[in-house]
Amino acid sequence: MKYMFALSCGVFFYCMVHMCLSLLFSKKIVLEQRLQHTCELNYQDMEDNELNTPFSERMLKPALNRLVNLFSMFIPQNSAAQDKLTQQLTLAEIRMSARNYSAAVLLFTTACVMVFALYGWVVGQSISKSVLFGFFGICTGLVMSRFQLKSKITRRQNEIYHQLPDTLDLLSVSVSAGLGFDQALSYVVKKSEGALIRELDTAQREISLGRSRKEALERLADRCGNLELRTFVSAVLQADEIGSSMQNILQIQASVIREAHKQNVEEKAQKLSVKMLIPLVLFIFPVMFIILLGPTVPSIIEALGGI
Repeated sequence: MKYMFALSCGVFFYCMVHMCLSLLFSKKIVLEQRLQHTCELNYQDMEDNELNTPFSERMLKPALNRLVNLFSMFIPQNSAAQDKLTQQLTLAEIRMSARNYSAAVLLFTTACVMVFALYGWVVGQSISKSVLFGFFGICTGLVMSRFQLKSKITRRQNEIYHQLPDTLDLLSVSVSAGLGFDQALSYVVKKSEGALIRELDTAQREISLGRSRKEALERLADRCGNLELRTFVSAVLQADEIGSSMQNILQIQASVIREAHKQNVEEKAQKLSVKMLIPLVLFIFPVMFIILLGPTVPSIIEALGGI
């Protein structure tokens, strides 16, 4: 009987202590339970996302990034060359630092050297041919990397040049409809897409985050590297400083840029007739001569032979 009474007292005391602690720390306990439940859900979501991620994103890309970081240690510190390369990467819209890009070029060149040297060894079975093919691999890696960067810059600048007249027309119409410049810029970004629209989106985000309009637009002109866009930015900034009507400035700039674009297209069309002479003389005229004069060649040879 004594033991039952002692056990009952212990259970009653435990229940009272547990109830008091629960009442005192109920909010903290509930909060910890919610945090634990949220962490478990996030962990499950991370596992599901990781399983749904492609193999290239899970394995190949991290391994390639480690190799790039390893090769970046061999890139010399040249501030002038790095600044020039950074500007070229910005014009090409490559989101990579100059040092990492140089490391990626070095990695690609090394891979080309290994492939060409192995091919030379398999073909010639000699060290001299392997060295020669390795030298060709160095040239191939450097030339292909340079050509890829230049082609991306040219393709992006052409895309920006052809998108500029329509974009400025839409921006001018939006301002004429009563929107402010920032609101019109946001509207154009939502309704269009392309390289120029992505840069306008970046400028609009910078303005929203607190950067001044002048600095954001100047950075926009530097990233695009387009003369017409730089002229447009200068006109907009000047109108903003002197308090001129933004609507008139946008209409004038849109019409001027569209007219310049039209004249450039007409100039290229006029040059086509001259450029067509090369394929005509090299490929079309010889075939026409063969078709027209071919049947008469035997008779001409017989006549000359009879003479």
